[in-house]
Amino acid sequence: MKTKHHSKQAPAKCLLRVAAAAAVLIAASSEAAPAPLGVDYLTAPFRQERILDWGNRPNWSADGRRIVFTKDDIVDGPAYEVDVKTRKVRCLTCKFDKAQFVTRIFYLPDDSFLIEATPGMTGGSGGGADAGRTELLWMSKDLATPVSLGTSAMGDIAISRTADGDGSVRIAWSAIKDKGLQLVTGKLSHDGRTARISDVQGLYEFQAGKAGPISIAEAYEFVDHGKAVMFWTVELNTLDGEMYKVDIATKAITKIYASPAHNETHTFPNERFGLEESNLLSDPDGPYRGISGLGKGGLSFFMQMKGIPQAAQRAAENADKGFDLAVVTMDGQSRRQLTKLSPLGAQAHQSVASPDGRRIAYAVKDPQGKSGQPVGLYVGTFGK
Repeated sequence: MKTKHHSKQAPAKCLLRVAAAAAVLIAASSEAAPAPLGVDYLTAPFRQERILDWGNRPNWSADGRRIVFTKDDIVDGPAYEVDVKTRKVRCLTCKFDKAQFVTRIFYLPDDSFLIEATPGMTGGSGGGADAGRTELLWMSKDLATPVSLGTSAMGDIAISRTADGDGSVRIAWSAIKDKGLQLVTGKLSHDGRTARISDVQGLYEFQAGKAGPISIAEAYEFVDHGKAVMFWTVELNTLDGEMYKVDIATKAITKIYASPAHNETHTFPNERFGLEESNLLSDPDGPYRGISGLGKGGLSFFMQMKGIPQAAQRAAENADKGFDLAVVTMDGQSRRQLTKLSPLGAQAHQSVASPDGRRIAYAVKDPQGKSGQPVGLYVGTFGK
């Protein structure tokens, strides 16, 4: 999760700014599955390996052999796939000429693809206007021309790890509604040529300017054996980014675990452990450490919502604190630090666990180019 954000303006601009405020965010999804044999994430050996010297926003294939990714997490670009073992890269969308640019791309369980992109896949800069107009598309595993699914989308997408009995796949995402965002879920189905989303239901809605305990909702995972959707949000009273979940049947909303830092977390397949991105090391005790991983636009947006004076200036002084990775128990009681790059000026982010739970994929960025940390796509492995 990471981009730049907003303020209160006329309805159209307000809509874009709310969407961009949430477009800060990371990708993947899961349902409950057996824990990988013999792996204790808190104590198992952990080794990291750079597989490419470029790339961002990785997501695993269902068999764990390939990773789909983009070149950047800010500016739209072509979608790529890398074979983890051979390191061979192929471009998935370059053949579409001017319609090859994606914001995010994910594998579906049958190796077809879910794409988030601007209309026509013509690309954009990743700013507020782009975040306000991105949509969902489906692309076959044979890489036929992507098909629009007829819905707006912002930020990460939660995708069930397995298809339902009828072959459909459950997804959850944030869609634009009025002057805000609505967290929704639905079933994605296709016949190999075209695709559609059905059984759409709203789970939670945020409207700009309306007070409430939490704000935007960015879908991350299906949890509780598929009965709930885990999402990232900002608590407006505390200006703290936290992980929550909403029960699909009852719409009841619950905080998953508390942290004073800006934390964004995906689950491992067993759901007992999370893969956390946090600014704990880069901003251990700052006044806005709960959301200082945001860019200055996003930080200023939430400060203004809370009525903090000189929001733009304070945001510029406290924004863009880098993330590092950690393993956490989902009750928040135990934590293991995996990377320590942010104090050097680099960051590890856009992380996601493999389907078997033994590996993670993530990107390393060095915005200032001064850390000396090699950038690119990494795979981390637990166990011997």
